[in-house]
Amino acid sequence: MNLKAVGDQKEKSALEIKQMQLHWLLQITKAINYNLPSANLYEIYLAVLKEQLGIEKVLLLVNEDGWSIPVEYGVEAGNPFDSHSGFAMEIQKFSELNNSNVPWLKQFNTIIPVFHKEAPLAFALIGEPDEKLLNSKREIITYIHTITNLIVVAIENKRLTRESIRRAALEREMELAAFMQSLLFPVSLVSHQALDVAATYIPHQSVGGDYYDFISLNENEDLVCMADVSGKGISAALLMSNFQANLHALIRHTHASLEHLVIELNSCVNRSARGEKYITFFIARINKQSHSIQYINAGHNPPMLLHNHDILILDKGTTGLGMFDELPFLHQGEEMFGPGSLLFCYTDGITEMENKQGVVFGTDHLGGLLKRNHGVGSMQQLHEIMVKSFNEFRKETDFTDDVTFLSLRFNKK
Repeated sequence: MNLKAVGDQKEKSALEIKQMQLHWLLQITKAINYNLPSANLYEIYLAVLKEQLGIEKVLLLVNEDGWSIPVEYGVEAGNPFDSHSGFAMEIQKFSELNNSNVPWLKQFNTIIPVFHKEAPLAFALIGEPDEKLLNSKREIITYIHTITNLIVVAIENKRLTRESIRRAALEREMELAAFMQSLLFPVSLVSHQALDVAATYIPHQSVGGDYYDFISLNENEDLVCMADVSGKGISAALLMSNFQANLHALIRHTHASLEHLVIELNSCVNRSARGEKYITFFIARINKQSHSIQYINAGHNPPMLLHNHDILILDKGTTGLGMFDELPFLHQGEEMFGPGSLLFCYTDGITEMENKQGVVFGTDHLGGLLKRNHGVGSMQQLHEIMVKSFNEFRKETDFTDDVTFLSLRFNKK
């Protein structure tokens, strides 16, 4: 064969190689555009390396929600790394230093890294290629680098899309839960000549399950309650919404005692939550004529009853609702509640609040704040003072939970 014939043959071979490259690049692009599953993309990747390029050893290490090895072919047994993360760390060193003290890695001739914003997405470990299929080893490696980038970036985009959808769904869930939670609170607290009532709700960025209510029963009696459901999100909001509906139905259609009311509510929570969540609950009946308060505390942060600078902790009751099929014990408390008395109900977002030194606000701090300010002009003014004190305590530290509190004072004649 003369030199011209040899040159023509090389040119024809080079053209065929380019056509093969373009063909498989097109197939990979189509597969990506058709949004084929990651497993199918990996199958195409291995087929190109193994059957078209004659690569005898292939290992692809990919960071897709954690490091994994989705492609492995012709690799010697005895991978010495305890975890894929440790493997990735060693490979990153190896790719940078072009050297490794791990004998098992020496079966590979080339490492092809794929990075995104300096973060590693993948490492392709390649054995000796068949240079007869392409013009040069450099051309082979360049082509492998191209298809590795195409497939790995496509799979990373799939992951980012899933994450974006998940975040959007979570945000929507939080919006719905926040809306549902807002419906639980009374639109306005009824003003009475004898009682001054105020409530404050400061939502945390994650929706919780706080609830408070004030319900007039008759001319002389009123109910006040506060509750907190375990967990957050739409499920917590749904459970608390169901709880509120049951509470109002029981109050409207029965004249049950507090004990019977709590027993029925425990059954309602058990039916709705099925042991997955529970509700802490405080309920009190205030009688303005007899100057008394009857209450049951079902595992909730004990409200504080202030009178003449003394603080009583209202902790008699039972366990949280939904913790047991039947309440293991049930006690009702009763105290005097006359002119000047103040009832303060709250959720644990207050007492568990921390400052930048990690110090919690605590019940002692809360009690001292109430003692110093319980005689202010109105309960709304008291709440403004308390919010200011909370902010001064935590400064730039965020609340870690919803903050909910309700104050009720028997006005002096």
